Amino acid sequence: MSNRTTPQDGEKSPESRPEPDFSKFMVCDSFSNSISSPAAAGEEPRRLSRQRLEEAATRLSDRDREILAAAQRYRYLLTGQIQRLYFTGSTTPTAAHRAAARALRRLKELGLLDHLARRIGGVRAGSGGLVWHLTHAGERLLYLENHTLTPTKRFTEPSPYFLAHTLAVTEIAVQLTEFCREQRTLKLTALQPEPECWRTFSEYGALQSLKPDLFAITVSGQYEDRWFIEVDLDTESPNKIIDKCERYHKYYRSGLEQQESGVFPLTVWIVPSAARKEKLITHIRKAFDKQPRLFAVITADELGSLVCQGGEGGSLC
Repeated sequence: MSNRTTPQDGEKSPESRPEPDFSKFMVCDSFSNSISSPAAAGEEPRRLSRQRLEEAATRLSDRDREILAAAQRYRYLLTGQIQRLYFTGSTTPTAAHRAAARALRRLKELGLLDHLARRIGGVRAGSGGLVWHLTHAGERLLYLENHTLTPTKRFTEPSPYFLAHTLAVTEIAVQLTEFCREQRTLKLTALQPEPECWRTFSEYGALQSLKPDLFAITVSGQYEDRWFIEVDLDTESPNKIIDKCERYHKYYRSGLEQQESGVFPLTVWIVPSAARKEKLITHIRKAFDKQPRLFAVITADELGSLVCQGGEGGSLC
């Protein structure tokens, strides 16, 4: 589950962490930018040629490309999340926010990023409540530069639940990145969102899939810990959680993960409240009595302690 020895090199300096606030297009050389603002509704999508894309690429910094890659991997990010990932060198949080807002505005003007019409926290949230996503043009630029194509569909506004869950998963990824950045003895050596972290295995000849929200590897001293992460918003019944836990047990019994890395990751359920935590712990322990303890159930503020203690500090079940 954890504690596989591994080498370690240099460390990173600590950063401050503000609290978040939640409530095959090779057919031709041009493509559409997604429309996500009410004012744009009914208008023809603006089109960019391949030449325009190549011109835009010459205006991008390394940090711009990192932001685009993050938008591709995580689907949706808040302004503040992007700020906390890529604008940590500013003297004050206000300066960092302004720098992030300027960079995002420029990427939007280039047609590579756009934001949803609605904001998290409403109009009063300002630019901090904007939810950013990669446009079709941004996808195409990343493909032209890196030849890493991901399947895309025409942009549609996400459902409230899908958006809330996606942003919550992104928030855990950001918090994990920040926490490992702050700790001189802890390194984050892998962080995979879905679908990168999905696994497939065979059961009685039928192909099965396991779909965690995140997969991470952390290193502390001579020890390596591996984590599957599931973000729960208290919208599923305990029975559905147990069904997914059973899938983890089936994957554990397949031995595929152990063959590859020598250990099986601890699956961490991150829940919104202490009451939900206790409920899930009770149900999981009852359902998997006398079976290997593959799970920990924690609240988001317990993530740092769990990662630091290598799977020993959470509520195992």
